[in-house]
Amino acid sequence: MAERLETSSILWQEQAEFEARKNRDLRFQHGSGPSNIFILDISSSIGDEGVRQMKEAFTTIIDEYSKHPDIDENVAVIICGRETKFLRYFSNQYEDIKSCLDDIEFGGPSPLTAAFLLSHGGLNNDASNICWMANFHFHQRLILISDGRPTDFTIISADDTPVMETDEAKRHLLQTAIIIGRVHPIFCVPIGSNPNLRILEFISGHSKGGKLVRYQDAMQLGKCSYNLRAASVMLQTMKNDCHDKERVVASLALHFPYTAFTEKDKEDIFEMCTRKTLFCSYVEQKVESGEETDLFKERNPIMPCLGSRVRRGRDWKWDNQDNRGPGTVIGHHIKDGWLHVEWDTSAISSYRYGYSRAELNKYDVRVCHEPRILENEMIATGCLVTRGTDWEWDDQDGGAGNIGSVISVHSTGIVIVRWRNGFISQYRFGCHGKFDLTICDPFSEESIEYLKEQERNAALNYPNGDQASFSEGDALGLPSNRPAISERAQSVDTLTKPILHVVKGKYFKNSEGVDKITPENRRGRPMNQWFWKDDKGKWNPYSIEMNDRINECYKRDPKSTVVVTVQDQSYRVVMSKSLHINLSTKEESEVILVKNGANL
Repeated sequence: MAERLETSSILWQEQAEFEARKNRDLRFQHGSGPSNIFILDISSSIGDEGVRQMKEAFTTIIDEYSKHPDIDENVAVIICGRETKFLRYFSNQYEDIKSCLDDIEFGGPSPLTAAFLLSHGGLNNDASNICWMANFHFHQRLILISDGRPTDFTIISADDTPVMETDEAKRHLLQTAIIIGRVHPIFCVPIGSNPNLRILEFISGHSKGGKLVRYQDAMQLGKCSYNLRAASVMLQTMKNDCHDKERVVASLALHFPYTAFTEKDKEDIFEMCTRKTLFCSYVEQKVESGEETDLFKERNPIMPCLGSRVRRGRDWKWDNQDNRGPGTVIGHHIKDGWLHVEWDTSAISSYRYGYSRAELNKYDVRVCHEPRILENEMIATGCLVTRGTDWEWDDQDGGAGNIGSVISVHSTGIVIVRWRNGFISQYRFGCHGKFDLTICDPFSEESIEYLKEQERNAALNYPNGDQASFSEGDALGLPSNRPAISERAQSVDTLTKPILHVVKGKYFKNSEGVDKITPENRRGRPMNQWFWKDDKGKWNPYSIEMNDRINECYKRDPKSTVVVTVQDQSYRVVMSKSLHINLSTKEESEVILVKNGANL
């Protein structure tokens, strides 16, 4: 028995590794939001009533996902019965996902342990990503729709009978689920005429943030990410832990005046606020618990300063921990030759930089000048800031107009900033309704020069000039055609290029002559024109410079945001929501993209 159990476990683990590769290969179809793995019990024991309840719950949740395309939920499906396999790999193609049960043959045993082992194919080895939304980060969640009656996962050919529901099968399931639940929330939806609620409650209750959900409440489960995003905004602007329900509800109405939250939504958001530690970032939890004292400390002057933006470097060996994107240095490790990096995905880890006791001259990361681009967040690690309207901290920043780097964001509305003069401290960004800081335009000349200064300083201590010459192609794993080091004796400025071309002088200036779009000044330029609506309902074109800038960001990521200037006012254009927001007054107005010279 023990040998058969070990053999089956190894086989399912190997199958999970294969499935992880499949999910990685299909990244082009992945949603960008939270990842959800459905485990659907299609065994004989659920009966006809269970089949009906499962289909109803499953389609209701997927329909709810489709109502919130801005969240862009990522969905994979595993079935468990006569066959246990991935029925759908991760994607956001909701209609196709809903149809996956149309031709399924229900029946067979309930090898739920095998299904949980197989779920590692969607959880590990870069098969999917942790999602950062506002100030919460979401680990991949599992949604088990089952009667909670597991059978021996080493037997897959027989039909499900009560005789096969052994204590040993239950023990294996609980052991496997507990390991996964230490990191991932597991939501259990009981179905069938006689579900084992005790097992399902145990699985969900011992997971991080999971719960038992009646199939009739499937719609509410489908709103989980939507309500979590609202809860994050509440935590960012309220000074306490949001244990006052009336205050949370009042704040909800203030921040989302045009959103109709149901009473159940409000209850869920309040519960999420009171359980914020389940969703806070790794850094915030460690800081509040007094652990990881080397975070937010500069220990070594030859290492990149805190707040420096980095990418994978010449000695990178950490697979896809960085999701092939940039990150921010948030601390120098107590151990020599290591530093802490928070990637823009919110993942945090430590990397080699220089000389340690174990290894010499190893550089996993290199400093770059890629700015942090906000998506759904109000502020994030890596943002550049200056003093704001509520500033009352004398010249901690080195004087008005000086730029600093955000190195940590707390859900309570407190952020930690490292200023150019090396001073590090905490500031309010929403706490008590106060804003000590203003976010800089990431593409302004001042911001780009600040980041390039950090890059130049790092180049002084990076071996053989590789800091300056390490290209984005290297970071993306593309073949390199770089010349030899001897042919690369150039300055940092000539070896690196800003993400966007910065026009000197009037980069953020609008004038009467420029704002007016005519065939003469538009000739030879892209015909995709963005317009904004004023308070009189009139659509106005952005200037050529602002329009080009929006198009550049839109081409790179249609869900990104960009700061523009109109009539000496700064606005953040949120392309996914067709809005631009006045950064001073917070007033919103509509924007629209007119493609290929079409009429408005």
